[in-house]
Amino acid sequence: MEAPLIITIFLMTLIVAITAGLWARHRGARPLMGGIGALLIPLGLYLLGVTRLAYNGVVSLIDWAQRTAWSPVMTWGASLAGVGLLMFVVSRFIQPAARPAVEPDRKAAVASKARPGQSSSAVVATGPAAKPAPAKAPARTAEDDEVEDILRKRGLL
Repeated sequence: MEAPLIITIFLMTLIVAITAGLWARHRGARPLMGGIGALLIPLGLYLLGVTRLAYNGVVSLIDWAQRTAWSPVMTWGASLAGVGLLMFVVSRFIQPAARPAVEPDRKAAVASKARPGQSSSAVVATGPAAKPAPAKAPARTAEDDEVEDILRKRGLL
């Protein structure tokens, strides 16, 4: 038997075992259909010849590694590739920066400023810059609460 066929049989057996475990736990059509779909993928790849191609690629990489003398330049290359891969994986776990929500009336005001032939990015870029941001209100004190109570008692608030 050739190696790509053995690899395909091994993968299919592994997928059947995982599917049986998932089906025993959840008892439904969904894990069964998913398992059958996953089972057909290695068989299809074998019949297409992709399994043989992948096997030959792995064998070629092993041959290359055996006949290549390791040098400091290769150490730098492997280190940089590893750091790049690590940074890519870590970046997937970083939460995106929160953007301030645009109020509906602000959206309407920005949309009404658009003119024919003018890109919406130009309107958005000039829209918020047209008005300065409102100043934050100072924190309330006990005296402010007292004044508010008096105004409410008199019906002014």
